[in-house]
Amino acid sequence: MYEMCPALDDHGIAVVWHLKAKQSAQALCGQLLTGRLEHTGHSDADTAQAETAPHCRPCMTSFAQLVDQRG
Repeated sequence: MYEMCPALDDHGIAVVWHLKAKQSAQALCGQLLTGRLEHTGHSDADTAQAETAPHCRPCMTSFAQLVDQRG
């Protein structure tokens, strides 16, 4: 199973939705996810921004490849 997690992009600037395996701390794009946004030292505004944040393209590409392999 996989789950979506809001975290900073690979540039550390914008919040995006990453995809990761349930028991993993690493997103499918390879970024290490430290947990909730509050733990990254960013403000509540970043948490609110996550509600409308885009998806991480590398994560979605990796997920599509996984789905294709299983299909």
